Amino acid sequence: MNIRHLLPLAAALLLAACATQPTQPPVSAPAPDQTQSQTSTVPSVVIDGRTPQAILDDVVAYRTQKGMRVLARADKRVEFKQVVPKAKVPTEARMRYELTPVGKGWKLSARVFQVSYPGTTREAVSDITAQVADKLNDELPRYTRSSAN
Repeated sequence: MNIRHLLPLAAALLLAACATQPTQPPVSAPAPDQTQSQTSTVPSVVIDGRTPQAILDDVVAYRTQKGMRVLARADKRVEFKQVVPKAKVPTEARMRYELTPVGKGWKLSARVFQVSYPGTTREAVSDITAQVADKLNDELPRYTRSSAN
């Protein structure tokens, strides 16, 4: 066989391999779940004496007051989105607040993402939590108190 015969065969094998790859369902979260090494760098606060629902209700009240919309809510997680005005390309800011049990209380952590071309095949997600960590560290303690609006 010469190279002319191998190229179509290689292309056919490549296409067949791509066609048999399992597809993944769409994910509502902008990024994969946190690993143990990531959680140490994610801004968080421990909250005692409050229910998960009350904490997340306060988060929703505060974030919607700031113009964000709820993207998804579960028992121990809430996600928000907001269009970034004046961006050169269509861009959204997304925030994820997550509760994990710690002793008799809850650890509330927050992550922030920038999503370019949201909802398209060109969608690109960047975790920008580190760049806004100081603002998150100022915000999170407000949820340790009842009615943190």
